[in-house]
Amino acid sequence: MKSKIIYKNEEMNLTDDFIDIGYMAENFDVINLNNEEITIKKASPNRNIQLFLSFPNFDDFKDEIIAFDEFINEAKVDIFTYVIFNEKIDFPYEFKKMIPIFDINEEFASMYGTKIVSGSLENRLTKALFLIGKDGAIYHIDMPNNLSSPLDLYRIRTELNKAYQSYTGAGCHG
Repeated sequence: MKSKIIYKNEEMNLTDDFIDIGYMAENFDVINLNNEEITIKKASPNRNIQLFLSFPNFDDFKDEIIAFDEFINEAKVDIFTYVIFNEKIDFPYEFKKMIPIFDINEEFASMYGTKIVSGSLENRLTKALFLIGKDGAIYHIDMPNNLSSPLDLYRIRTELNKAYQSYTGAGCHG
């Protein structure tokens, strides 16, 4: 993974620690919209695929976030999709599928390597997407070097299909 990102012609650094494809996802604690602390588990309820999607803020990335909510709303299967910010915010938009959560203790930022550690977005989360399979393994990561570049929805759709078909939940003796 790259440790440098660019946004509006400014180069910024990410934390050196990150998780990679093939590793097991990590549980992390966050705050939900009701100010309740909850744990996001590496394996979702009902063994569904999960997406962890982070952004530095809502305002600058509003169009992409809303477009992604529409994209995931069209999925034919249930996918737990969390949109993660580093601080609690009020949204001028009601999400159809995505679940907003807030990484105020920086557990997600630290474990997943999404914390920006320099520049005008210091201490915020970078734009990133982690696709977690039914078994809790990380199947795909999309973390653009340039935050102005959109997430690759075609590739994400392809990776979602692979993750969905790759594990039945029956195990080797099923």
